[in-house]
Amino acid sequence: MKKLKELFEDKDKFLIGAELVTTRGLLQEEGSKKIVQYTEDLIADERIDWLSVTENAGGNIMSAPDGLGKLIQEKRKNTIIHITCKDMNRNALESIAWKYANDGFENLLALSGDYPIDGYKGVAQPVFDLDSVGLLKMLSDMNKGLTVNGRKPNSHIDLDKTNFFLGCAVSPFKTSEAEQMMQYEKLKLKIKAGANYIIPQLGYDIRKSHELITWLRENNLLIPVIGNIYKLTGGVANLFNKCLIPGCNISDEFLERLQKEKKSSDKGKKYFIDLAAKQYVAFKQMGYKGVYIGGTDKYEDFAAILDKAEELKNSDWLDFVPELTNPLPNEFYLYSQDSKTKLADAKNVNPQITKYKKSNYSKHVSLTYRFNRLVHTLLFNQKSLGFKISVAKYNLLEKKSFNGLRRFTYFNERMIKAALFNCKECGDCSLPDITYLCPQSQCAKNQRNGPCGGSSNDKCELTDRKKDCIWVKAYSRKKYFNGINAELLQTKPVIKNNKLKDSSGWANYFLGGDHNAYKLTKKID
Repeated sequence: MKKLKELFEDKDKFLIGAELVTTRGLLQEEGSKKIVQYTEDLIADERIDWLSVTENAGGNIMSAPDGLGKLIQEKRKNTIIHITCKDMNRNALESIAWKYANDGFENLLALSGDYPIDGYKGVAQPVFDLDSVGLLKMLSDMNKGLTVNGRKPNSHIDLDKTNFFLGCAVSPFKTSEAEQMMQYEKLKLKIKAGANYIIPQLGYDIRKSHELITWLRENNLLIPVIGNIYKLTGGVANLFNKCLIPGCNISDEFLERLQKEKKSSDKGKKYFIDLAAKQYVAFKQMGYKGVYIGGTDKYEDFAAILDKAEELKNSDWLDFVPELTNPLPNEFYLYSQDSKTKLADAKNVNPQITKYKKSNYSKHVSLTYRFNRLVHTLLFNQKSLGFKISVAKYNLLEKKSFNGLRRFTYFNERMIKAALFNCKECGDCSLPDITYLCPQSQCAKNQRNGPCGGSSNDKCELTDRKKDCIWVKAYSRKKYFNGINAELLQTKPVIKNNKLKDSSGWANYFLGGDHNAYKLTKKID
């Protein structure tokens, strides 16, 4: 059996993956027999290159993915295990990663994860100690070989290198400029952090899927992309339309068409299979490395998609584009539409990006933010005189003789930051990174390396969609003042140091003790 990494490196091979969603309970139970049989049927199909097992998909409670993974592994089939940040802190994530490495699971899909919606005797407390970028960085560092503290003082241990093949996600299906561009910014950071391949989130607008691969090529990010296909049903389409599955959305117009198909004698089954097969053909012709097919729990349906795709392989795939282009209302497109293909025209970037109107980005630019920018320029810019004075000041306050003054200074800092930013005193402050928006208090998932994929129409996936995503706000603020040079994530992955909790964020910044330390141009004495 060739490893999945080797299959990805085969330039002539178009890959096929299948998604498996585990169940809650023992695999031996009656309720799990169906998924076990489905898994065994997929394993037996030689056309399928790997099976991918989700982890608590949708925020629900399910069996750990390595249960089904072991079954797949025993039959010598490649497996991708999903690993998410919502239920485990960084120690637990590293621990489970070592377990997977020891058990021979090398292919991991690193995700922030969906916010929990259920739990034993109530909803579970989410963790999000790391996000997907931080998780990728940790797993990538494990591949390089971690050096950790030993039991004796000042001793270190060099751990064996792992051999993870790491995947990440991105959504090309966002409706606004801010949401979409932040998804792409974060994708760049994921690739820098160690992602080897991409499996995008779900969507049913092929023009958007073409934009993703066009954007990757234009930015010289030559990383394999797998097209995500989910066989719809009328019920699932209704859930997507109501935004009840984070990051998945379809328009009223598309839903209406699907509901009409559902009224046919086979309840739309043939139509939904044909739609998935046409997506398959389109992804292959656009240059995607393969497809990842979900939404089925019967082997006959999965096989029918592959059979129909084989039947359609010699068709003119551009004929499918109108049927596969199902935009959401007021959809933002990064590229103009090519008049012939009706897909992305790489030569024509949306003028909204290149010739922007400053007034379009003023919504989140308050007087308070303007004041914060001024203070940042005077005190927190490392080239400013105020920064140098602050470094000297906080160095002085570190002396024992100034304990009282240090506590008084920290008290003032807490009062100011609590009033202005609802500060939670993490001590490793990301306010300057996110245009003075606090991820600890204002982001449900504490995302410090860009947005999660769950937002819709600029709104957070939680709070009944009434709260703007902080990264949408940050993008608007950045672009208002910086124009086309509005990138927020030209940085190393931010991994919060929890040891700094309840300490002075200002002191940690000025003395090089937080995640910004690498930015210092010279050592601070």
